[in-house]
Amino acid sequence: MSTALALAVLGGLAGEAGAVTPSGPGDIDRTGVMAGLLAAETAPPPPATSELDRISDERDRQLVEDFAEFDEEEEVREAARAALASTDPNAIRDFLERGEAEARQRAKDKRDAADVANRGRIEALRGTGGPFFNAEVERVLKGTAQDRADFLAFGADIARQRDKATEQNEKERAAENRKRVEMLAAVGGPEVKRTAQAALATGDDKVIAEFLEKGYLVAAQKDADDRAAHEKAQKEALEAAERLRELAEKAATAAAARTKLIAAHGDAVKALKTASNAMNSAAAQSREADRMLTADKAGKRLSDYAPVKAEVARQVGIAEGAAKAAQVAAGQAKVQADVLVDTGLTHGVQWSEVASGIAGAADAAAKAAATARHAVDATAADAAGLNSQNQAELHAQQAAKWRANAEEHAKAAARLAEAAAKQARIAADAAAKSRQARIAAEQAEKEAWEHARKTRDARIEAERQARIAAEQRAVAERERDLAAAARARAERERDIAAAARARAEAEARTASARRADAQAAAAVAAEKRATAQTQEGIAAKADELARGEESKARTARNKAVEAERVHNAEAARARATEAMAAKAKGTEHAETARAAATEARSAADAAGTAAGTARGAADQAS
Repeated sequence: MSTALALAVLGGLAGEAGAVTPSGPGDIDRTGVMAGLLAAETAPPPPATSELDRISDERDRQLVEDFAEFDEEEEVREAARAALASTDPNAIRDFLERGEAEARQRAKDKRDAADVANRGRIEALRGTGGPFFNAEVERVLKGTAQDRADFLAFGADIARQRDKATEQNEKERAAENRKRVEMLAAVGGPEVKRTAQAALATGDDKVIAEFLEKGYLVAAQKDADDRAAHEKAQKEALEAAERLRELAEKAATAAAARTKLIAAHGDAVKALKTASNAMNSAAAQSREADRMLTADKAGKRLSDYAPVKAEVARQVGIAEGAAKAAQVAAGQAKVQADVLVDTGLTHGVQWSEVASGIAGAADAAAKAAATARHAVDATAADAAGLNSQNQAELHAQQAAKWRANAEEHAKAAARLAEAAAKQARIAADAAAKSRQARIAAEQAEKEAWEHARKTRDARIEAERQARIAAEQRAVAERERDLAAAARARAERERDIAAAARARAEAEARTASARRADAQAAAAVAAEKRATAQTQEGIAAKADELARGEESKARTARNKAVEAERVHNAEAARARATEAMAAKAKGTEHAETARAAATEARSAADAAGTAAGTARGAADQAS
């Protein structure tokens, strides 16, 4: 084949080499010659897999293995394992380009379906629990999918436990009210006993609470009125004698004093109730602050303690005001008791001692509420010092405040128990007073009979006084029997209360130890959970960065491969052109072939430089 014919044949087969070589005004003939020359040569074999491709494949496979082992989505892990197990050489590349995104979409669809089911389950729980539970249901329905999943996993149980604790507090308050009414039913006046027993017979905690708030004062006033009427009748019956007239005057004074004494006692009881409720509310706020601190430690955030501090301060103010009111009532009762002592009609003077004991109990409740406020302040300070260097010192201060809070509450409980014991002693004193009343009645009867022997009128008056005295003796005997029964009941109740208090203290110690263990475990779990979340965030960022770098490396590898291919093509073209130039030497096409060979060699060198640059960029990206 001649050189001209070879150049002509080569003209239709050198398109790729010509496409990468810049053309000029005189390049048309050389391109044709190049094409003819290349057509006469054997086409070069496809380039073998380079080291860069091998490294890229290994990196891709390692990335997919990481997905298969560590990804948080089960669907992504399964798809990655399937790609690794596949015999398709393109399976790993297909997973990275499309499979991962498709698997994540499937996982998202699955989560959305699970959240729809969770929402349906939670909506079915609306209105089925207590206040805390129902409020938590509404909160998670408005929250995120994770909130709803957490609620079904553990939040519902926590809310029910809080409702149960609130209900338990109400039961304890109702039990305390019942004990007070039982005490009044044992040692109160006839109307107080009747109404107290009627309230107890209903078994309704609301009825018992209403009796303490309103019914007791009405019944006590009626007893006072009845007693005043009785003393007035005594006065009218004994007007014939100066001594009895003086006694009647003293009885009137004593009746007024006793009425005021009972009213003051009622005020003290009401103040004690207010102080006790404020103490319980302050204690509840201190527990709420402690719960907030636990949540802050778990969530690494700082809650707003201002509402809790404001509420506990308000309750402390209420408790202190009630304690002052109880002190005032006790002072008034003491004044009226002194009046009774001055008249010699000391029946009922024991209620002054009861009022003093109630005032002491109210003062103890106020101090316990103030200690609860200090505990809240210490808790808030502990929360403010989270992650600070003096956190241990702040936590120690909080523990000290809580210990003081517990001691003040224990003192308040002791004062309340002391008041109950004083009520029992007063019942015994009432029995003794009843015996004295009977003796006095018998003495009055003797004096009446002696007076009857002196004059007929005096005898008639004495007979009337004797009948009155007999009635009083019967009343006194009945009261003595009732007082003895009340004393026996009070002693039984005291023993039961002591046993219950011992059990409660033991249970409180056990609960405190378990609560401390639970709080420690919760703190450790919160710390581990926070660490895991931090590591997950770091891993996610690293994974995202690795995917970005891998994408850049893949692009660089592709560019390097393309540059290598162009370089190989240009080199082949240069070799073919140089060979043809050698064959055409000495012919009319020699100059054209030489120029084409020179141009092809320049293009091959430029492609080699570009390929080297691309390989360097790919290696750096890898």
